[in-house]
Amino acid sequence: MQEDQEQKRNVILFFAISLIIMLGYPYIFKSSTSNQVNVADQNISMVSHVSENSAQNLSGSRVTIQQAEVKTIEIKAPRISGTLSTKGLKFNNINLNDYTNQYDSSEKVSVFGKDNYFAFSGWSSDDKSLILPDENSCWETDSTELAPRSPVVLTWNNGHGLIFTKKISIDDNFVFTITDTVKNYGNESVSLRNSSRIYREVGKDKSESIGFYHGPIGYFNEKLKEVSYDDIEKEKNVSHQSKGGWFGITDKYWLVSFIPEQNSSYSVNYKFLGNATYSLESNDNLSIINPSAELSKKHHLFIGAKEINTLDMYEKKLDVPHLDLVIDFGYLYILTKPLLYAMSYAKDLVGNMGFGILLITLLIKLILFPLANRAYRSMNRMKVIQPKVKALQTKYAGDQMKLGQAVSELYRKEKINPIGGCLPMFLQWPILFALYKVLYISIEMRHAPFIWWIHDLSVADPWAILNLGGLIPVSLPGFLQIGIWPLLMGLSMWLQQKMGPTPADPAQAKMMLLMPVMFTLMFSQLPAGLIIYWTFSNLFAIAQQYVIMRVDKSNSSEKIKVKS
Repeated sequence: MQEDQEQKRNVILFFAISLIIMLGYPYIFKSSTSNQVNVADQNISMVSHVSENSAQNLSGSRVTIQQAEVKTIEIKAPRISGTLSTKGLKFNNINLNDYTNQYDSSEKVSVFGKDNYFAFSGWSSDDKSLILPDENSCWETDSTELAPRSPVVLTWNNGHGLIFTKKISIDDNFVFTITDTVKNYGNESVSLRNSSRIYREVGKDKSESIGFYHGPIGYFNEKLKEVSYDDIEKEKNVSHQSKGGWFGITDKYWLVSFIPEQNSSYSVNYKFLGNATYSLESNDNLSIINPSAELSKKHHLFIGAKEINTLDMYEKKLDVPHLDLVIDFGYLYILTKPLLYAMSYAKDLVGNMGFGILLITLLIKLILFPLANRAYRSMNRMKVIQPKVKALQTKYAGDQMKLGQAVSELYRKEKINPIGGCLPMFLQWPILFALYKVLYISIEMRHAPFIWWIHDLSVADPWAILNLGGLIPVSLPGFLQIGIWPLLMGLSMWLQQKMGPTPADPAQAKMMLLMPVMFTLMFSQLPAGLIIYWTFSNLFAIAQQYVIMRVDKSNSSEKIKVKS
């Protein structure tokens, strides 16, 4: 009897100990595992892990959840460096090896900066009961280094029969290729969409900039769509349907853009999430994955500089339409893009962008030479007959109608077109505006030096005359920060005016005298490259006008000799 009681007690004790072990095992396991992790690194995340050999045992039962350490994948490419965390696989730390924050700095440009700004891709479903990887999921990886020709493959298991695989590769420039695959080892079919998202908290930087567009952008159904932050905030949700194309967020010089498979249809939703935070999310059509089946989707992610030649290369390589439109060429696209090509070629030819601008200036002058020649001859002849015009002004001082008729008759008799001298200026304005766009928004001009103190042709001349380039510690308002090149431009305009005829109207004459001063003040804060172009364009025009004046004077002298 005592023996039976002792056996019962042993059995009860056995079951009690077994129960304690069963209940306490996860905590014991957790403790033993966590001791292997460096205490300084708190990035520990729950992850479901199972090999493909045991994957078929997942149907109908939940796998044991194990601990996994968050790993960091080093990105090592010729033009890109950075890191990618296996927790969430968010692209948010990408540096551009060829670009620095300042021309005299060694700190590389970070595309995402320090803001809450990232891109990631994955899956979505209408079935909210499905457990899908998100930005907090921790993935297993086969490598901790991503480089060209050395992709990484990552896996994640939802514990209910779905295994997700993500293969990420990178080329020698700015494009990541991402292949998302899901395998269904469960007993039921599931419906999923491949999705991509760009998330950005813009803060005070959401306002539109003068001279270029920055913000959400996309190319849908053969049309460019620029959806500003203000439009998204006003509408709360802006949607586009498309087949092929691309979408992303553009800054002045940098671009983050997803490029889906061009034969697939998808929707893009632009959302305002509050607190100056916005998201761009794409979803393709719903796909059904039956038991034992798998589904793969491939897309590309561009993170880099908006270099025209690189963008053109990807248009051909990826067969993606009009990726070059991420550069804000403006309304004069037909002039701006060829001019950008010409500037890049001239820079490669002479080795300096400033001298490349001079070469382009000379080329433009040669193209416009016939029209300019005719205009300058007309201006010179108007200057010659100026005494006759003044005599008519004296004669018809009290009758403006007769004065106008008499001056028009004089112009007709002398075969002079009074507006002919304005033609070169009218033709030059579109070219000037296109050049302004090129200098202001193209990455090729950023930190491009000229000579002496000009280290960046895309910004204003920094050597202000009034404080001797900063030698005098006086802070000047923007409109008084007049550099040497704007001053030279104003002087060249004044000299060019002096070589032309004086307007008949005294008020108009005074206004013309003020124009060089007004242009100097207005242009003082424009890119130095534009001012250099304008200055040398004026100098070439002065030289051309001087030669024409000498030739006309010589011809007039010969005619007088012949008559005498």
